[in-house]
Amino acid sequence: MSHSTEIDKNKHREYLFALASVEGIGAVRLKRLLTRFGNVERIFDAELVEIAQLPNFNPILASRILTVRNKFAELRQKMEELTNQGIQVIFPEDPEYPILLKSVPDAPTALCRVGELSEVDAQCVAIVGSKHPTVESINVTLELSIRLVEAGFTIVSGLASGIDTNAHYGALGVNGTTIGVVSTDLTSIYPSENHDLAVKIYKTGCLFSEHPFPTSPTPANLVLRNRIISGLSMATVVVETAKDGGAMHTARYAQLQDRPVFACQWNSHNQHSDGTRQLLRSGALPFLPEQLDTVVDILKHPERLENHVIGTSIEQMSLFGRQES
Repeated sequence: MSHSTEIDKNKHREYLFALASVEGIGAVRLKRLLTRFGNVERIFDAELVEIAQLPNFNPILASRILTVRNKFAELRQKMEELTNQGIQVIFPEDPEYPILLKSVPDAPTALCRVGELSEVDAQCVAIVGSKHPTVESINVTLELSIRLVEAGFTIVSGLASGIDTNAHYGALGVNGTTIGVVSTDLTSIYPSENHDLAVKIYKTGCLFSEHPFPTSPTPANLVLRNRIISGLSMATVVVETAKDGGAMHTARYAQLQDRPVFACQWNSHNQHSDGTRQLLRSGALPFLPEQLDTVVDILKHPERLENHVIGTSIEQMSLFGRQES
């Protein structure tokens, strides 16, 4: 690669990073900008009115984009700072960008990553669920995580307490690979008691965040984090959740992404499994706690999913609202 090409590539990445830093600019709006202006550099040369008139844009958003022009030096310094902290910033065009996540319409423009796992392939399965799980659901989570790892899968979860924590530990316990997706920046793990777990994941797998700047775990960030969990994964397994549990958002994103959702069918009726029952009514694939081999078998032979999966039906769509950014 010639020196000038290297400079061009670095500039291109800096412009992308600048756009990713603008509040309200996600992958969907970025695609609109690139379609209109051709490349990232031209976006910053545009007039405010040209940007404001685009579908789903407005003068405030246009103003935010053009204001970033004055922060290029500061943002370049931030990228260097992240590199010095061992945090890699990857963009959808990079070969390291996870293959399944890249196909999601609202995939992050800039994805921050730490850890030993350099390439994330399509053999990822998300396991998510309640922060306050029953003993039975913890056992199912650990067992399923172990069996999936032994079948060659990577376990993806959200590093939350409860089911997520057990999904990660199940994989680590048999020297498997696991990926954690956090709702904060990578220098501040939430919840703090999972800091040691994050370090263990980092040593063999990796951690992802879409936040290069200091970010707190707000409810909105926790919800958006879930689209990355499902986006990285060929399927999402919800072990146990209440109707208002965070795992319901992960399932919702998986359904919108046309990825299969499995939900455990519990015999006992309690508030912890209200959400899984709702998912089963809206087209999730059922499995019994003693049927974990069936889940593994279906995931090992994805062609069999075609016999099971009903796409995102009107009924499923009505359960959840859609967002665009």
